[in-house]
Amino acid sequence: MPPQLNSQKMGFVFLLYIVMVLINPTVGAAAEEPPFNVARLVVGTDVQEREPVGVADVFPPGTPTVYCFLEARDIMQATEVAMVWFWGDVEVARVPLTIGAGSRWRTYSRKQIGDLQGNWKVYIQDATGQILGTVQFMVE
Repeated sequence: MPPQLNSQKMGFVFLLYIVMVLINPTVGAAAEEPPFNVARLVVGTDVQEREPVGVADVFPPGTPTVYCFLEARDIMQATEVAMVWFWGDVEVARVPLTIGAGSRWRTYSRKQIGDLQGNWKVYIQDATGQILGTVQFMVE
């Protein structure tokens, strides 16, 4: 039979738990739900009439601009996000955007590519730093 904890030991265990929660607030908490569902996250050569155009994973050299298009669904409340553009492992742009509350929201940002060939990625990141979605593409 396991030994019983006396009140002094119980107090110590409780104090230790409180300290752990103060250091890392996620201890003892359920994982936080994302603020919305990412219905579409794509890259293309334009956005027309609120829809992406020229959607692809690979773009030819000389492509002047790439657009990252986000369709969010089931947005519980207005949410601040950033589209964070990377060329290889180098962050080259951070575009702040507001996603409005509601059943559906579409938004986009664009990046002039110039002669920057290689692997690219765009993260959708909330204000806490949580990555909500990622899209990757290549400029050959």
